[in-house]
Amino acid sequence: MTELPFKLCLITNRHLIKNKPLIEICQSVLEGGVDCILLREPDLNPKTLCYIGKQFRMLASRYNAKLIVKDRVDVAQVIEADGVHLSADSIPPEDVRKIWNGLVGYSAHSIEEIKALENSVDYFFLSPIFHTKSKPMSKPLGVDYLRNAINISQKVIYPLGGITPDKVKEIKRAGALGLVVMSAFYNTSDPKGLAKEFLKELEG
Repeated sequence: MTELPFKLCLITNRHLIKNKPLIEICQSVLEGGVDCILLREPDLNPKTLCYIGKQFRMLASRYNAKLIVKDRVDVAQVIEADGVHLSADSIPPEDVRKIWNGLVGYSAHSIEEIKALENSVDYFFLSPIFHTKSKPMSKPLGVDYLRNAINISQKVIYPLGGITPDKVKEIKRAGALGLVVMSAFYNTSDPKGLAKEFLKELEG
């Protein structure tokens, strides 16, 4: 398996936040041990995304964490991000590699996708593993499916979707070395404490 790029990643989604600035929540989870932020705000124009991205770059660097940008290679270059994260509708990874030397990740929803892109990316997100409110119509893949995906791939596969601290042991038994969280961090009054709880389960 390739080297683990990060252990615990937060995906940004300012639309899920009720009463705090996004950057404040991100600082809290970084203080709790999150070591990667995926900047995913698809409705923002490039200028605004760059402005926000520069703030996140400084914040992530302060905590020695990685900053990854969803889709926008141009923004990633401008703010000197550590990686770009792609999906089925993105520029193909092999084309991104022509203009980008950092990490390249991919959001997969099947083992077939992972097999097809095994040699093109550095890591995968696989989702949804459990039921998640952010995608209520998507059928969960389940832990056994995650285990099978991890067993067939030489790349790091991060589970995503409906993950709470009480489910971490289960995904660890499936072979996961890290994980990705979105909604859980926006549904708690203590993001820092939740990050510590995730890491305690992950490292225990």
